[in-house]
Amino acid sequence: MIAATISGQDYFQQHVSFDISVELDDRAHTLSAYEKLTYTNNSPDTLEFIWFHLWPNAYKNDSTALAQQFLRLGSTRFKYTKEKDRGYIDSLDFLVDGIDAEWNFHKDWIDVVKVILPKPLIPGKNVIIETPFFVKLPKVISRLGHTGKHYEITQWYPKPAVYDKDGWHPMPYLNMGEFYSEFGSFDVRITLPKHYRIMATGDLVNSEEELAWLDSLAGVGDSLKRLSDKDFKKVINKLKKEQKKNTKQDKSDTGTDMIPVMKTVHFKQDRVHDFAWFADQYWIVNKGELWLKDSTRQVTLWSMYLPKNAEMWRSSVEYLHDSGYWYSRFYGNYPYNHITAVDGDMSAGGGMEYPNITVISRDRSKDLLEYVIMHEVGHNWFYGILGNNERDHTWLDEGLNEYSNIRYWEKKYSDRNNQFVIQDIIQNKLGVGKNFDIHLFHYLSIAAIAKSRDAQPLDISANKNFAYANYGQNYTRTAVMMRFLEHYLGEQKIDQIMQDFYDTWKFRHPQPEDLRYSFEKYLDEDISWFFENVFENTSYIDFSITKKGNTFSLTNSGTFNVPVEVGYYDKSGKEIKRSWVRTDKKTMTLEAPTNATSATIDPDQLMPDVERNNNSTSRGIKTHFIFDKPSYYDRDIFIVPWLFSYNTYNGFTPGLYVWEGFMPGYGKTSLGLNLMYDSKNNKPVGSLLALTKGSDQFSIFFPSVYRIKIGTMAGRRGLQLGFSGTIKKPLTKSPVTKINADLYYHHLNGNALDPDLYDPGDHNIVSLRFEKSWYPSIFKDYYVSVGIKMGDGFIKSSMNSRFTYRMTENIKTSLSAEAGSFLLSKNVPMQYRYYLSGTVDPEFEQLVIDRTGSSSDLKVLYNTYHGSGVRGIVLEDPLLST
Repeated sequence: MIAATISGQDYFQQHVSFDISVELDDRAHTLSAYEKLTYTNNSPDTLEFIWFHLWPNAYKNDSTALAQQFLRLGSTRFKYTKEKDRGYIDSLDFLVDGIDAEWNFHKDWIDVVKVILPKPLIPGKNVIIETPFFVKLPKVISRLGHTGKHYEITQWYPKPAVYDKDGWHPMPYLNMGEFYSEFGSFDVRITLPKHYRIMATGDLVNSEEELAWLDSLAGVGDSLKRLSDKDFKKVINKLKKEQKKNTKQDKSDTGTDMIPVMKTVHFKQDRVHDFAWFADQYWIVNKGELWLKDSTRQVTLWSMYLPKNAEMWRSSVEYLHDSGYWYSRFYGNYPYNHITAVDGDMSAGGGMEYPNITVISRDRSKDLLEYVIMHEVGHNWFYGILGNNERDHTWLDEGLNEYSNIRYWEKKYSDRNNQFVIQDIIQNKLGVGKNFDIHLFHYLSIAAIAKSRDAQPLDISANKNFAYANYGQNYTRTAVMMRFLEHYLGEQKIDQIMQDFYDTWKFRHPQPEDLRYSFEKYLDEDISWFFENVFENTSYIDFSITKKGNTFSLTNSGTFNVPVEVGYYDKSGKEIKRSWVRTDKKTMTLEAPTNATSATIDPDQLMPDVERNNNSTSRGIKTHFIFDKPSYYDRDIFIVPWLFSYNTYNGFTPGLYVWEGFMPGYGKTSLGLNLMYDSKNNKPVGSLLALTKGSDQFSIFFPSVYRIKIGTMAGRRGLQLGFSGTIKKPLTKSPVTKINADLYYHHLNGNALDPDLYDPGDHNIVSLRFEKSWYPSIFKDYYVSVGIKMGDGFIKSSMNSRFTYRMTENIKTSLSAEAGSFLLSKNVPMQYRYYLSGTVDPEFEQLVIDRTGSSSDLKVLYNTYHGSGVRGIVLEDPLLST
C-alpha cells in the first residue's frame, strides 16, 4: 500500500495535441493528410527522441509483426492478400519546431520510427512536430481499411508512443493485442465526397449543414422503426436493391475523370487518446438520447447501419442507451457528448472500440449484437477513460469490461433468467438450449482450458499468448472471477471500490497495482489470494463436498484456495442457511446445521469450479431435450432423437442417443448410450460408450482417455477396451505424439457381410499404434504412424507417412507413403488383409452404408479408410486383394 501511494505521488503522463487535415480519395482508396502536433513533456526526464507509431505499415509486406502473428496463430488471412489490397504509410517529412528532423525505422518493425529531436526536450516544455503523410488503405484485414467504398479509418496517423515511469513503449501493430496511447486533444478536418455519411471521435463543430443532414437522415431512419414488420421489410428490400444497383455503378465509375463534389467536416475532442472515423454511402441513420443520472447533461446516441442488417439493428439505439446508462451507474458518468455505433459491413472480428465510437461487424442474433455493442461501448470506460496498457495488461480493460457485461446482462435480463440467445428458432421455438445464460458461456470457456498444460497467466504481453483461446481468457477468466469476488464481497463494496478506481484514474494510465490498491483501500482482509492466483498464475478451483453419516466434508483438489460458499438443505430440499468457509487444509469438516440432510457448494454457480458435478451431496436426475444448460448438481441426462440412421443390413434405425458428461465442468467419466431399432430384422441395436480421463497432473500424457464400448450394429456384435494418450510439451504446437492401444472382440454375422471382404465368426484383436506429427509452419506438416495388429493366426504391421505442403491459398498438396507386412500370416481374416484401395474398416469404427456387398458402387466408395487409396487394381495374391 505504501508503494502504491508513493507511485501515485510520482505519477506523470505526457500530453499530445493533434491538428490533422485529411482528404479521402474513394477511387484510389487513399488518404492525403497533414499532421501538426504539440508534444508536452510532463516527465522528470529530458527526451532526446520520440518514438512514433506508423501502423498503416503493418499491412505493407509479409515481414511485419502483424503478418508474422497471423501465421504464428495459424491464419493465412494476410499472407494471400493481393498487392492491391495491402496498405502502407509514406511521404513523411518530420519538422520539429520548424527544423528538419532526422528519423529512422525501428530495427525490427517498419511500423515504428524514432524521430530525433534537434535539441533535447526538457521537463515541462513542449515541441511542435509536423509532417505530411499519405496512406494507401488496405482492404479490411484487421482494423484499418475499406470494403469497396465503405471506410474504417483507424490507427491511421503518425502517433507518439507512450512515455511513462517505465520509459518508452514502442510497439508494432498486432491483430491479437491492442494499444497504449497518450491522452490529449484532437482537432481534425476530414474532406471526402459529399454524399458519404461520416461519424468520428469527437463533436462536429462549425458543421451546421452536416448536422442538419444527419438529423434529416435520422428522421427517415427512426420512422422506419415505427413501421409494421411487413412494411419495414418492404422498405428495407427496396433500399437493399438500390444499394446493390449503386454499388455496381460505383465499380463501373472507377478510374473515370469525374470529380466528386467534396465536403469538409470538422471534429474536436479533448481528453482522449485516439481518433477514428468511419464513412459509408448507404447507412441508415438512427438517433437517440441518454440523460445521465444527475439529469443535467444529455448524451446524443447515433446508430448507423447498412440496409442488409437493418432488421438486426432495429433496436441498436436502445442498446447504446442501456450501455451508457448502466456503465455510468456502475462506475461514473460518461464524460463525452455522443455515443455512436456503426455497422462495419465485412469488418474483421466482432467489434472494435474507439473514443465515442465503435464499429460492429455482422452478428447472428440480436442478443449477440447487443452484447457486442454493449462491450464496445463499455470500452469507453475501460481503456477509453481508464487508459491502461492494453498490450501488456489485456485483462485490465478487456476483463473488467467483460465483467461489466455480465453485470449489465443481470440487471437488464434478470426477468428472463439472464438467457442469452444465439439462435432464436432453435432456442426459443424448438427449446434446444433455451436456458443458456450469460454465465454458462463464460464458465465453459474457463473450464475447458483451466487444467490444460497450455494455460498461461493473464498478466503477460498479448503477443506471448500461445493461442487465441489463451488470449480469450483475459476476457472470461477475469470476468467470472470478478463476478465471484462481487458475490463474496457484496455489490455495494464492489461499487465503492470500482468507483474509487474510476475517479482516481480517469484520463490517466492505471497499472494492475493501482486496481489492487483501490481494493486494499476499502477492505479489511488480505486480497492477495485473488490477484496473485487470478492474474499472475494458472491456478484453478476444484472443490468437492461429501457426506458420511451426519458429517459434511469439504475437499480442495485444486490449486486455488478461495472462500467457498456452502448451502445447507433439509430433507424437503428447503435451504436452511448459507455460510462462507475458508481453509488451508486439503479436507475440512464443516459445521452444518443439525437438521441439514444435504449440502451444495456455490449454490448460485458463480465460482468457476472446474468439476461441478461433485459439488453437491444430493444428486437427482435431470433430463434435457438434445442440449441445454446443465444443472451439474443433478445427474444431467441429454436425450437426442436419432431419426435418420440407415445401413443396408439393418435398414432404417431410428432411436435415441442418451448421454452424460462429454463437456467442460464434468468429472472424469462420460457415458453415451445409443438405443436404436433395427427395422429390417425387428430387434434393438445400438452401443454403449464409457470414457474416463486419465490423471492430468502426474501423467506424461495430456490428455489421456480410457474407453469401453460395447455394441451391435450392421451384423457385428462386439467389445472394445482402449487407451489413447497424447504427449506434447506445454505451449508448443509440435511435435505431437499419440499412442493408441486397443483390445477388440468382434462377432461377425456371415449373413450380414460381404464374404469377399469379411470372414464371419469370432475375432480377438490387439491393436497398437504410435503416431507423431510435426507442424513446423502453417505451410507444411509431417506425419508418421507405425502400428501392429495381432489376432489368432496373424500379426500385421503397417507404416504410414505423409508430407503436406500448401503451395497457394487454394492449392494444398500431399505426398504419402504406405508400407506393411505380415509378420505372421497363418490365418488372416479377409477384413485384415492389405487392400491397395485402403481398408474395409475392420473394427467397425465408421458409418458404412453397405457392408453386405449388394451395392458394389457403395462398397468401393467406403473401401478406403486408411491405406494408399489406389483404385481398380486386382492382384491374385490373396494377401493383396482389392
